[in-house]
Amino acid sequence: VPTIEALKRANLPEGSRVAIEKPFGVNLESAQALNRLLHEFLPEQAIFRIDHFLAWQPFPTIMGLRFANGIFEPLWDRNYIERVEIFWEETLALEGRAGYFDNAGAFKDLIQNHLLQLLCLTAMEAPTALHRRNLRDRKMDVLRAIRRLSPEEAQRQSVRARYGAGRIGERHIPAYVDEEDVDPERGTETFAQVTLMIDNLRWAGVPFVLRAGKALSSFRGEIAVHFKPVPHLAFQRAGEPRANVLRLRLGPDQVVLNLNVNGPYDPFDLEQLELSADFAPQEFFSAYERLFLDLLEGNTTLFVRADEAEEAWRVSESILEHWEKGLVPLLEYQAGSEGPTEAEPAPVWNGHDRS
Repeated sequence: VPTIEALKRANLPEGSRVAIEKPFGVNLESAQALNRLLHEFLPEQAIFRIDHFLAWQPFPTIMGLRFANGIFEPLWDRNYIERVEIFWEETLALEGRAGYFDNAGAFKDLIQNHLLQLLCLTAMEAPTALHRRNLRDRKMDVLRAIRRLSPEEAQRQSVRARYGAGRIGERHIPAYVDEEDVDPERGTETFAQVTLMIDNLRWAGVPFVLRAGKALSSFRGEIAVHFKPVPHLAFQRAGEPRANVLRLRLGPDQVVLNLNVNGPYDPFDLEQLELSADFAPQEFFSAYERLFLDLLEGNTTLFVRADEAEEAWRVSESILEHWEKGLVPLLEYQAGSEGPTEAEPAPVWNGHDRS
């Protein structure tokens, strides 16, 4: 805020643009105040709220797969999709960032901004064109439709935890509470998972699982779309086939599709085939370079609009308020593990009750 106030006092020349890295505020009230301050001396089209996940090559590819292929768009709804998972799991621990991270935590650092933006790209209706207003209007439709969690839903549909001491490869990782500059009394989580429901015609009853964690066994950044099984399986000897899953992965940057095909030795058996393709490396422009070029050209399409930033906080505060009241316990997992066992993907349910 002091920086923005200083820019306001500087009487910026007409045509100036301001870029703001996340986090945009620390809660809904601060995000609203920051938007009001910016709009006192800048039009919205001159404000560039950066979320570099929107320019990281595999993630916006979800739009091309959906809206440019007749194979996927007819299947992209509650009738054919069982659940969607959006994960960002890191082997990194604090790496000297305690000053920021201990005041934020995994939820505010990743889910409130990055992963909610990816949810919007995955779930939004087709824009009439990939123009800044059309695209961002459709993302706002999704944010408005996300169900705010009741206390009971927060207990059932969210997990928070922090890592204890362990090993990742050759590295010994101290417990989070023993890391330098960490205040254990804050109860900061290093792992967060929440299952969100989108209350609209396309997605009613489909869980969207968002997960972010530090000091885990391996890196995983992906959007995974799990399709429902066939209603009747003629392969009686095959057992339950594995799910068809479409994945967009970061590092290596890939699109992967899992399909069931006839077994190689028995035509009445099944095996799963993985079809994958690597994206061309982002050598010419990194995600940030892409965004900075758009900033110089005045193109706000891949930036976050004021109302998006605020609505993301409305969604998040319905969860964080329950956490702050202690309704969801702070668990512990060992550094180098896959995270708390309580964070296994939840069963699919319709409405408020598990089935």
